[in-house]
Amino acid sequence: MRKLWIIAWNDLQTALQSKQNWFLLLALPALIIYLAGLGAQGVARSIPTLIRIDVLDWDHSAASRDVVAALAETSARLLICPANDDPADGCALAGASLSPALAEERLASKITSAIITIPEGFAEALEKGDQVILVFQSGAASIASEIAYAALQNSVIEMGGPIVAARLSTQMVESLGFGTGPELYADQLAAVKASWADALPVQATTEFTQRNDKLNDKHIVGAQVLENGFRLSTPSITVMFVMVSILGMTQALAEERMLGILQRLGMMPVSKAQLLGGKLLSVYVMGLFQFAILFAFGELLGVDFGRSPLAVALVAGSYVLAITALALALAALVRTPQQATGIATFAYMVLAPLGGAWWPLTFVPVWMQTLGHISPIAWCLGAFNALIFHQGTLPDVLESVGVLLLFAVVFFVFGVKKFDYQQSTAQGVTSVLPYF
Repeated sequence: MRKLWIIAWNDLQTALQSKQNWFLLLALPALIIYLAGLGAQGVARSIPTLIRIDVLDWDHSAASRDVVAALAETSARLLICPANDDPADGCALAGASLSPALAEERLASKITSAIITIPEGFAEALEKGDQVILVFQSGAASIASEIAYAALQNSVIEMGGPIVAARLSTQMVESLGFGTGPELYADQLAAVKASWADALPVQATTEFTQRNDKLNDKHIVGAQVLENGFRLSTPSITVMFVMVSILGMTQALAEERMLGILQRLGMMPVSKAQLLGGKLLSVYVMGLFQFAILFAFGELLGVDFGRSPLAVALVAGSYVLAITALALALAALVRTPQQATGIATFAYMVLAPLGGAWWPLTFVPVWMQTLGHISPIAWCLGAFNALIFHQGTLPDVLESVGVLLLFAVVFFVFGVKKFDYQQSTAQGVTSVLPYF
């Protein structure tokens, strides 16, 4: 064990003597954590808390006013202009009368998110049971315009349900010959509206379980990122750069093997297992050191890593172990430093975005979330998100820790069996001796 630590310490000293390594290990990721955190916070704040909708009401009837009222009741975030303008001029009309030209100008300037036009004759058409079309206009695709359209759809359903029911009941009564005329339809519509106002026979209620909490991560994460974007950037950038740093060992091992360094070291009074184990240990310690410093930087930026330091340590330790084992497995597949650089670059360029280091997996489709979990990064970030955004504890991360340890075992077994200890070339012929 002492020899293993000596080899590890020697590699650590060599690595830390390079100013470039210090820059890549700590300075660069810390800078990106800061900039990415500010960017994430800025994106979250760009989503408006108040969504203005301009309504051009050409009918000026009780029915058209019902549409406006239904829209306003759909969400407290909606401000229907000019109907629901307030003394503080929330609609930003500055006393001007809303016209089609002004509405178009406000939409183009992103003052409003949508324009809804209620045509003349709207109420009369409803009374006759005719079809009516409300025109919805939105600018560039945005979350605000989608919310506005969903609100309109809900309002249409709320108003249209009683009308459809009144039509069907009127048609049924008329088919039986019991009455005809507009008075029948008006009576049926009034009866249906009165019934519609009562509690519906089928209702839905919401119970929040652990699974539902995961499905609602998008809203939880978004709200907290609005307050502090570094909660999102610190774990994601850290795990990405830890992977980049550790996978650099793939190239180092390939280069030492090609130059015969491993072979010469093997002539010293150390076993091959101690030699390789010492090199792996140095990389593992370096990964933990990088985690500790970058997470300490995150705490300075106001990131709360939860109520369980042990859980944070277990997730970080198991992740670094899994990536160290991955580096060994990749080193076993290559023969030259160029191959090592290529395969290491390909690995983290695929695993980092796939696992959610570039964007939260909660914001992508379910199939992509499932696919992303072939990357150790997804399990690591899932555990850190539970700790940071949900104030999770040790039991909440045990599954992720177990999967990361499984990754480590699989990669280590493959790497140890396939790794070649020495490689020499002579007259174009390559001679490879097995590591064990």
